[in-house]
Amino acid sequence: MPTSSSPLATPTPIEPAVAALLRVMEDTWNASDMDAMFAVATPDIHWVNVVGMHWQGHAAVKQAHVVFFDLMFRGVPLKLEAVEHVKALPGGLRLLVVRWLLGAYKTPSGEPRPPSQNRMSILAVPGPDGLLISHVANIEVNPHAARHNPV
Repeated sequence: MPTSSSPLATPTPIEPAVAALLRVMEDTWNASDMDAMFAVATPDIHWVNVVGMHWQGHAAVKQAHVVFFDLMFRGVPLKLEAVEHVKALPGGLRLLVVRWLLGAYKTPSGEPRPPSQNRMSILAVPGPDGLLISHVANIEVNPHAARHNPV
């Protein structure tokens, strides 16, 4: 597996299992390797993508990513910008909020999309060899709206 060059930009240290999971997510995206990306996912994973599609179960989540990589994401870089929050939950679960920088791409209809920031919530659960992805919600950061964030 390739190694990631992205910093884990956060004011507090990130535990190794969290850093390893995020490194796998980034590296496998950038390698367009959906087999490796979803080797760290639970069988009952849920994934809500950036436009609100909700995929349920390992096979469906992986297949959706394969299709969209073939259509528009192959070769589009993803870089971890920040780990904004890590919440330890009972049973070894971790709730993460991370920010990614996604490169420019074209939608399936051919519409060009500029590079963007995405904020992702991830529920990670303990697995035999580290943390596994159980649930993801991915939201594109709207830069116009962000200027008016009251907090």
